[in-house]
Amino acid sequence: MKKLLRPFYKNGRYFNDKSQHTESFLFGTIPSLVQSLIGRAQRLPTQRYPWIHYCEPRRASLVPIITWIGHSTFLIQLGGINVLLDPIFGDLSYFHKRVFPPGITLAQLPPIDCVLISHNHRDHMDEKSLLGLKRHPELRILVPKGDKKWFEKRNFEQVTEFEWWQKKSFFSIGNYFCGNISFTFLPAIHWSQRTLFDKNRSLWGSWMIEWESTYFYFAGDTAYSSHFAQIGQEFPRIDVALMPIGPCEPRLWMRKMHVDAKEAIQGFLDLGARHFIPMHWGTFLMGMDEYDRPLRVLRQEWVKRIGKESTKQTLHVLSIGQQIELVKTLEEPALQITFGAQKERHF
Repeated sequence: MKKLLRPFYKNGRYFNDKSQHTESFLFGTIPSLVQSLIGRAQRLPTQRYPWIHYCEPRRASLVPIITWIGHSTFLIQLGGINVLLDPIFGDLSYFHKRVFPPGITLAQLPPIDCVLISHNHRDHMDEKSLLGLKRHPELRILVPKGDKKWFEKRNFEQVTEFEWWQKKSFFSIGNYFCGNISFTFLPAIHWSQRTLFDKNRSLWGSWMIEWESTYFYFAGDTAYSSHFAQIGQEFPRIDVALMPIGPCEPRLWMRKMHVDAKEAIQGFLDLGARHFIPMHWGTFLMGMDEYDRPLRVLRQEWVKRIGKESTKQTLHVLSIGQQIELVKTLEEPALQITFGAQKERHF
C-alpha cells in the first residue's frame, strides 16, 4: 500500500512535517503585511483593459463552465450543480483593497449548492461573503478539519469537515443536479490562522472535484513540494488545474508557503494535468510584486518549459469575470476549453 502524505499533528496544531514550528505572528505575519504596502501605488495597473471581462452567469449548466470571480474565487457549474471556491467578494482589509471589483457580485450569483474552503485565511474564507451566501437554501459547505465550529457559531447548518485524502460523494444536491459528484480533500503545504492565538489549529489543503470521469483540481494556497506528484499518481487523469501563481516576492519568505509562477508550472507538470488556469493574482496586491509580474513570469516560463503551441497542455489566462466552457469533441475525447462559440488558446 502506498504511504500517502499526511499532516503532522502535535499539541493541538497541524504542521506540514515534524521539523516545522509555529512561526511568530509578530516576526512573521506582520512584517509580510507591511512589505505588501510598500510602493503600492506604483504597482497598480494603469488601465482596466484587458483585465476585465464580465459575463452574466447561467442559472445552471449541465456542461462544465468555470468563471473566475477574482483571486482564488471561482464559480464552477457542472451537471446542474453550482460550486463556489474560496469566496471573497469584498476587500481583504482596510489596507488591502481590491484592485478590481469581483467578476460576479454576491447578488448576481446563481443558486449555490456547495462551497469549498481550502483554508481559513481571510482572503479564502471571508466572513462577510459567507454570511451573504446563507440565503441559498441548498447550501453545503465543505471545510478542512478544525473549521466546522467557526461555521456552526454563525448558524450554518450543512457543514462537513475533511482530512487529507477524505472523499465524499453526492448523488443528489440542489434543484438542478443530475448524476454523481465527488469531492476529495488533498494535501497542500501552507498554514492556517484567523486570530492571534489560533495558528494551525485547523487544517489546510487542496480539492479534487470529480464529475462524469472529469477531474478539476483546485490547489488552494501552497508551497511547492512532492504532494503534486503524489496527487498526480492517485488521480492519473486531471483535466483542469486551478493553480496559484503569486505572490512571488520577497521570495525568501514566500517560498515557504506560496508557489511562484515557475513552481506552479512544475507542480502542474507533476500533476499530469491538461489545462492550466492561473489564480491568486490580480485581485489583491500581496507581497512586493508588480500587479502583473506573476502573469508575465508565467507566460515566459510556459513558452520555455512547454511551448506556446503544445497539444498536450494548454494555458488559459482568464480576465476577471471571464467564463469558459469545457466540452468533449468527437475528434479528441479529451476535454477542450472554449471561450463562447470561438475556441482559442487564451495566451
